[in-house]
Amino acid sequence: MNTRKIALFSLLISFGSVLYIIETFIPFPAPIPGGRWGFSNMTILLALQFCDYKDIIFFSILKNSIGSLLTGKFATVGYLMGISGLVAASVFMLFLYRRKNKFGLISISITGAALNNFIQLLIASSLIVKNSNVLVLYPYYLIIGSISAVANAFIVVFIYERTGEGIWKI
Repeated sequence: MNTRKIALFSLLISFGSVLYIIETFIPFPAPIPGGRWGFSNMTILLALQFCDYKDIIFFSILKNSIGSLLTGKFATVGYLMGISGLVAASVFMLFLYRRKNKFGLISISITGAALNNFIQLLIASSLIVKNSNVLVLYPYYLIIGSISAVANAFIVVFIYERTGEGIWKI
């Protein structure tokens, strides 16, 4: 890993961890239990540009682990569900990114949010609650997740335009 990549990696992990902490203070819509806005996942979108599959897995785990550790949620059931969904979604987003002539940043971001939420609810329904009725919440998570995914995509495009890094189509 070269020096520039290490510096970007460290900066994005720090930024993602801070956003993770900040978003714990932003209220989530009341009828949806255990939800998070997912704004810290914009750092995943930023990292796609310079990560390979091994890096994106490490990046996802580290960003979530540091944020969870600082908010007191490390090694909880919610943390394990979140890390599972995030790693799977990050790997799939990188897969889509590598085909960026076919997929725009918004579609990559929404797909990542949808997969992340689905995996978390699947884990909750099969391993924790052991009742498939939990999956009824998926449309609500999909709507809220899509809103934050679109916001994340626009912020990332804004950052890329200002820094001259990467060229994305929306």
